[in-house]
Amino acid sequence: MSTDSERAETRKAMAYDLFNIVDDDPAQETYTKEEVKKLIRVYVTTANQQ
Repeated sequence: MSTDSERAETRKAMAYDLFNIVDDDPAQETYTKEEVKKLIRVYVTTANQQ
């Protein structure tokens, strides 16, 4: 079972990964709500496959 500290670190790592994904396409300055949700879904699905 993970501790509160480990869960906090996991959340921080996920946020950092998502920042990098969003920044990966410099041509895209804005994202719609649906695009953000899709990015999160793909991230979570991919993370679960590793």
